[in-house]
Amino acid sequence: MRREALDAALEELRSLFPGKSKSWLRKAVLRLGDVKEGRDGSYQVEGKRELGDWKPVYLVWYSEEDGRWHCSCYFSHFGFARQRDVCTHVAAVMLYRRYKKALEKAERRRVYVAEGEVECRERLEANGELYVKPAAEKIDLTFYTSPKYKILVISNTRRIMVKCNGFEILEIEGEEVPLATAKFLVERWHGR
Repeated sequence: MRREALDAALEELRSLFPGKSKSWLRKAVLRLGDVKEGRDGSYQVEGKRELGDWKPVYLVWYSEEDGRWHCSCYFSHFGFARQRDVCTHVAAVMLYRRYKKALEKAERRRVYVAEGEVECRERLEANGELYVKPAAEKIDLTFYTSPKYKILVISNTRRIMVKCNGFEILEIEGEEVPLATAKFLVERWHGR
């Protein structure tokens, strides 16, 4: 989910700046974890020497007056060129905002969740994210002769199929929930 959100955010940034180099986009991605949101709508981007920064922190903000993003690096040496070319501090903030929005949208997406119990000695798979744990509280030698598992599946389709070594062993109908709820259920399920 996070990878899909990042890909969507990156594609949107790429479409806004079609002429930008792969290096510029890569630097924006590398800075993504260094963006901190301020209370006043501004952002702080931690400086990185390996990316050519000379200051520990850069301030980025949006100006309603001119409808553009600005960075404190624009007021330093070569600031005019950085502003004209849009620095990677601003690119990181723009990517951060799009990534956050894509994550929120993904969390609201509806999926199907189903639980069940299966017996399988081979490899288990399903048409969705499959979570597996032994059905027995205590594992002993009988488990290995006839292994039973509790499963939880998150799928994009209502009809959920579980296979053992390529053969369908269970078909169940999933319950529709928001993705955020499904992720919560997985955490709770693992905690049981």
